[in-house]
Formats: sequence, structure tokens, C-alpha cells
Amino acid sequence: MLNCLSAAFVKARRLLKQGVCYIVKLKQSQSLIETIVAVGIIMVAIVAILGIGLTHLRLGGESEFRVIAINLAREGAELAITIRNSNQLNPANSWPYGLTPNDDYIVDYNDASFTAAAFSGSEVIADCTNCYLCRDGSFDYYYSCATIGTLFRRMVTIADGDLLGGNCSVTNCEKTITSTVYWVERSGPHTISTEVRLTDWR
Repeated sequence: MLNCLSAAFVKARRLLKQGVCYIVKLKQSQSLIETIVAVGIIMVAIVAILGIGLTHLRLGGESEFRVIAINLAREGAELAITIRNSNQLNPANSWPYGLTPNDDYIVDYNDASFTAAAFSGSEVIADCTNCYLCRDGSFDYYYSCATIGTLFRRMVTIADGDLLGGNCSVTNCEKTITSTVYWVERSGPHTISTEVRLTDWR
């Protein structure tokens, strides 16, 4: 009887040890899988955060260039208006007060008249060879220059405007001033335009 009990106890003890070993091995396998999954999740999160950060930096730079381009386009239109107003002050001048002929021009802050734009190919701002704007580092402003490869280009286009319902002729009715700024960055070429309409009304 004792022998049978001893044999059964030994067998049960052996089975118990095997079960404990199996459980330990199973827990070790689970721990390894959990570690791999956790590392994968962390890597995905890190890559996503880095991607968002890089996108934020790129968009921040683009926004800065866009703000500068908008201001340069507005300045171009305002300079054209200034030239018109200066010519209008002279009683000997008549409409359109220097806004002729219709063409593409460059204009600078210290210009009293328009300078014809020059092109290396088609008559678009991307092919304009004298539309470049340089930045003055000391006083932080932009001016027309002949330096090829600068970031911004600006071109002012003068065209006939609306006939206002046929109440005036093409030559003495309205002029459309379109100031266009062009620049290229890593995401590609960009263009911003602003338009003003000038009439002979006083």
C-alpha cells in the first residue's frame, strides 16, 4: 500500500514539475511577443511624431514665403498706382497717366516709370529674366535686381479693363493692373497675384 502511494506521489510530483515548466515556458513566450508588439507600437508612434514635426517645419517655411510673396504682390500694385497718381498731378498729362502701352513690366520702389519685362522663352513670369527681387540685408526690404537665381520674381501686367456696360471706349475707360510674384521651393513653383482696377474717374 505504501509503495503504491509512494509511486503515485512521485508520478504526481513529476507531472506537477512538467506543468510548472510548461507554464514558465508559456509565460516566457508571451513576454517575448508582448515586448515585440510594444516595440512595434512605439516605433510607429515615433515615426508618426517625426513625420508631423517635419511637415510642420515645411509648412511653416512655406507660410513664411507665402506671406512675403503676398506683400510683394501688393507692393507691386501700389507702386503702379503711385506712378499713375504722380502722372495725374501734371495737368499736361491725360488718361491713362502712364499706364500705357498694355504690356508686362517690372517696377521698383524708387521708379518713376515702368520698365519692360524681358523673357528668355514664353512671356510668363517663370521665363522673365529681369523680374528678380533681391533682399537688402541691412534694411530688410526687396528691390529689383539682375541677380539670377534669387527666390522671388515680380511682374506687373497692364491691360485694358471692363467697358463698364459700353459707357466708354477701350482706350479711356479702365485699366487692370495685375501684380504677380513667382517663387520656387522644395514643394514646387508657386504664384500669387493681386489685381487692381483703375479708371479716369476723379
